Amino acid sequence: MSLTKADPLDDPQLYLGVAGDAERGARRELLRYCHTQGASIEQLHEAVREDRLATLPLEFALTSGQRYTFTAIARESGVPAPYLRAMLLALGQPNPKPRERRYSEEDLRVAQALAVFLAAGLPREELLEVARVLGQSMVQAATAVRLFIRNALMQPGDSEHELGMRYVAAVEQLAPQLTPVLEHQLRIHLREQATRDVISRTEREAGAVSNTREVGVCFADLSGFTKLGEHVPVEQVGALGARMAALCMEVAQPPVELVKTIGDGGMFVCADVDALLDATRALAQNVEHEGEQFPAMRAGIAFGPAVVRVGDWFGATVNRASRIAEIAKPRTILADGATRAQSTRALAWRPTRRKSLRGIDRRIPLYRLDLSAWQKS
Repeated sequence: MSLTKADPLDDPQLYLGVAGDAERGARRELLRYCHTQGASIEQLHEAVREDRLATLPLEFALTSGQRYTFTAIARESGVPAPYLRAMLLALGQPNPKPRERRYSEEDLRVAQALAVFLAAGLPREELLEVARVLGQSMVQAATAVRLFIRNALMQPGDSEHELGMRYVAAVEQLAPQLTPVLEHQLRIHLREQATRDVISRTEREAGAVSNTREVGVCFADLSGFTKLGEHVPVEQVGALGARMAALCMEVAQPPVELVKTIGDGGMFVCADVDALLDATRALAQNVEHEGEQFPAMRAGIAFGPAVVRVGDWFGATVNRASRIAEIAKPRTILADGATRAQSTRALAWRPTRRKSLRGIDRRIPLYRLDLSAWQKS
């Protein structure tokens, strides 16, 4: 008498939550597809428990031949293993288990590119800092793309199998198009920033560029945005924050640089205070045009020395601008004396009483510019 081996895909635990023969058949098709692509039975059970079976095919569509261990990648690329591990973690990759084959040919090429950077004499610590920025930026970009694609492709009444296969088809068609887009945008931003770089004679003679610059720093946000979350749905709050980020990007035209968006606002930097003020006014006007659903905008500006490092700015001037924004009233720009002195415009600055700023020992004189009145001028 012959015994047939039970099909592991018949395990009832893999069909938890399934209602009806049609849904069970679709679940089985998807399980079979994932299993043939390399998913273990344990992975399938985990995906079912976590209710992410429909997206499991994406993991395999975005993975190409994981055949290398970490040790093999380090050996093949010639990059010292401790530094390679630190670099991969900085880029956002998980820490591999010993002897785990989780790396592909693409991973090897990345490690080999890193070897070229090191051979060219690029400083190791600074290279790690750049990798951390790239990793964080790529996480944000990947999240935005993933959420967009996920929501755009979902259709009412989809089975898990239909949705999973649609995701796979989209990745196969669209993912190759992202590479030239990302490469092109990186080149554009490098070019724009290079045109604004000023290297002094002293720096050329010293063979090093100082990261300290005299700049205006502006923090602009929506007044009362934090309290808004207590009264309106979180989706609406998120939409307002996303719209504010878009408005910040629109007004950040060279020489004004949008350093980052922060929830309901943004941080801008520019050596030209008048250009920075113009961008702030334009942002305020755009916020007003959004209508009553938008809280009023406020801004704080400081001018002085600041240090730029891997895409962000630091120092007392940055801290001062942030603290000034915290106490600014709605529809006003509040600035320090250095900002007012740097501006060549005939603006109706109004002096305020000396203010205490959080984290700053002494009271400092500030100047207020009413955005509503300025917009009419």
